[in-house]
Amino acid sequence: MNFDLEPGYDDIFKNSKDPKKILFQLSIIFNKKIDPENTLIFFDEIQESNAALNSLKYFCEAKEDYFIIGAGSYLGIVLSQGDSFPVGKVELIEMKPMTYKEFLYASKQDMLVDFIDSIEKIEAISEPIFNKMNDYLKEYYITGGMPEAVKTWVETKDLEILENVQNNIINAYFRDFSKYPPTVMVPKIIGIWDSIVAQLSRENRKFKYSEIKKNARAREYENALEWLIAGNYLNKVTIIDKLNLPLRGYENIKHYKIYMSDIGLLRKMSDYPVSALFSSKNKNIPFKEALVENYVLQELQAVYHKKIFYWAKNNYELDFVIQLNNEIVPIEVKSGENIKSNSLKKILNDRDFGIRISMKNLKKDGKIINIPLVLVSEIKRLIY
Repeated sequence: MNFDLEPGYDDIFKNSKDPKKILFQLSIIFNKKIDPENTLIFFDEIQESNAALNSLKYFCEAKEDYFIIGAGSYLGIVLSQGDSFPVGKVELIEMKPMTYKEFLYASKQDMLVDFIDSIEKIEAISEPIFNKMNDYLKEYYITGGMPEAVKTWVETKDLEILENVQNNIINAYFRDFSKYPPTVMVPKIIGIWDSIVAQLSRENRKFKYSEIKKNARAREYENALEWLIAGNYLNKVTIIDKLNLPLRGYENIKHYKIYMSDIGLLRKMSDYPVSALFSSKNKNIPFKEALVENYVLQELQAVYHKKIFYWAKNNYELDFVIQLNNEIVPIEVKSGENIKSNSLKKILNDRDFGIRISMKNLKKDGKIINIPLVLVSEIKRLIY
């Protein structure tokens, strides 16, 4: 049941907290007997009903085993009023955009996923398969990982229809912006959101409040920015001052980059032409690099469940730095086949290896391991 489409369902949960009575009434409405052992009950847009959200506590504490999924806006759920949220009674699962491998599954390329999972050594992938993997990566850059966008593309392969879906998703975000935060914060949230393309078009991509409004200051906008990050609309990557363990011990919270949660929505918001995205003649390098960095960050976040940083000093910069086991792993991202890695080479004098992510095939080049963009999700498995 969808509490946004049918607000009246809320009355059932307001009138009783007894799971048996609730399910009996729902059975009547849907004209279908609900057998607790064999029926999956799906509460969609559950943030629209505080009473339904609160009822999960009683379903959890009941003697019978009930199988219930509640789905909805993260902020709408967390910011629900009163004592609605059943703390400790539900398992929270954060849904992120579909990954590249999940996009392959959706595109009925299961064997390609099996091939990726079978790679065990740092050695070149055969050219026909590598080219096919990259062809699907280009499609993923366009669609991103929002499920409706992926479904639309797989079924139609029509860019205009896909972009209409992406526009609808972006418009839905604007409805969230005006619905959940305090009214005074809304213009600031929209200002930050509208500045993201400009922020990422800058060569160093460090987030600057002055891109939002002339003379804007952090104290005016930081709460609005944190609201967007908390809602998973945006992702923050903070700089570290030193490449030492533990990385969080050297985090400088004053300097950071902001990326979008989904590369497809970023590409659509920028109106970056699809033809230019893959053209070797394209001169708009900073933003093209930013799109690819956004993709890499999405893939890393899907498999690496710790904070991700970046590092910069003088004219050198590492796009991402992560900690695997007891080692610092420096990562440099290249959008194409130009793999000149001055920054990575600079810091490898005192380290065993570094990762360069590019369109180049899988290979080891001295201390540098080249991971193709299509294998970002496999980094941890391949290097250990």
